Order: sequence, then C-alpha cells, then structure tokens
Amino acid sequence: MFRSGTLALAVAALAAATMTCPVSASEFVLHPSGFGPNSYCSWKAGEGLPDNTGGANQALYFQKMTATTTNAAGVAVFKGFEGMTVSQLTTLEFKYGTDGHCGAGAPRFNLRVDPDGAGPLPPITYFIGCAAMAPGSVSTAPNGRIFQTKTEIAPFATAFPGPPPPTGTIVSLAIVFDEGNDVGQGFVFLDDIKVGTTSGDHIWKSASDNGSNPASTADPADIATVEALLGEPVSVLFR
Repeated sequence: MFRSGTLALAVAALAAATMTCPVSASEFVLHPSGFGPNSYCSWKAGEGLPDNTGGANQALYFQKMTATTTNAAGVAVFKGFEGMTVSQLTTLEFKYGTDGHCGAGAPRFNLRVDPDGAGPLPPITYFIGCAAMAPGSVSTAPNGRIFQTKTEIAPFATAFPGPPPPTGTIVSLAIVFDEGNDVGQGFVFLDDIKVGTTSGDHIWKSASDNGSNPASTADPADIATVEALLGEPVSVLFR
C-alpha cells in the first residue's frame, strides 16, 4: 500500500547471477504469494503473451480487491539473487496489461539494500513504481490483451526514497501490488518479467521458467509464507 511517502512494501532479493544470456533456471526463482483479504498473486493461463515453452500463454496476476489502507498485498518474491551488489543489477522490467492498474506505487519493484554491505547500517527499502518506469514497446496477447513494456535502467534514479540511487548489497527483491480497488482496478497482469544483471538477463514468461521448483505456482495469501520468503517480518514491507 504505497501512498506517496507513507507505506511501502520493502523486499529485494538479488544475488550473483552466472548466466551470459536470457535464462530460466531453477536457482533463480519467482515465488507468487500474498497476504490479507482478497489479495494474492498467481500465474494464470490464457491471459498473457506467448511463453518460452508450451502454449499456455501465462501471465502473472496480482490482485487487491479491497481498500488501499487494508493490510494486504499481492507479492511475488525473487530468490537466488541475494548477496549481489546493486552495481551488478542493470535492468528491472515487466510488461503490464493495460486493462489493469499501473500506479505510482503498484505494481512496483521493491529493492531492499544493505547500504555498506557489512551489516551495521540498517537496510534501506527502495521502490520503483510502474508509473515512473519508462514506457516501451506494446504487444498484443493471443486473447487480445494489450501489454505495455515498462523499464527501469540502472542507476535507478527514480527509485523512492532517492536520491541518491541505491548502492550496497541486495537483501531482497520483490514485485508488490498493494494499491486497492478504491484507487484503481484492483488487479493487474504482468508478463515477460526481467531482472537484468551484468552477467545475464533472467526472464519469467510463465511458471515453467522457474525450472522444476515445486513452489513455482503457489499463491498462498498468508503472512507467514511471505515472511518465510523474505526472511524478515512482514513489517519490513511498509514505510
């Protein structure tokens, strides 16, 4: 539930990548999750652009069909990137379905950073909202949904609460949807989600891009699950 300087989900999970081209390997995983009433995240078949494999045309669905002030969110947590320096992160990108919500605070990338990489300073949460990301190409899904590319390139100058842009070691990374249906549609479909690094891009077009990870399609709306994924109390998700 981002609202210009009050609440912000703080998650950021990025560690050293070892690929040199777009990849979809099980060591880099995107976990759909969420918590609170009428709020969750899950891959949905038939709603997105063509996938890397198969013909399911999946897109990642985020929902918050309740007021923005409600303690609830759809969350997708990246794992496998923890420990990477922010300087190794080059691009954050997704394509959003234009029939859904694209606000200042949701959907957004949440990047949680250890500023000096040594631990004594408290982590800082940066978020990069859909509305502030640079618009790019437009694609049409097989079902007719229009997807708009939104991109943020390092050094992430629009990241709140900058300036300066984030530096240090990444603690966690997530995509958060916590603006409710009182300020927008209450949902959005995302596809072709990309985390670019200096050693390669990691792209999710469907749940299968997690490899064989059994949790790849889970969509529990449960605080304990989100805390386990983050490795921190859910309270770190709010400013």
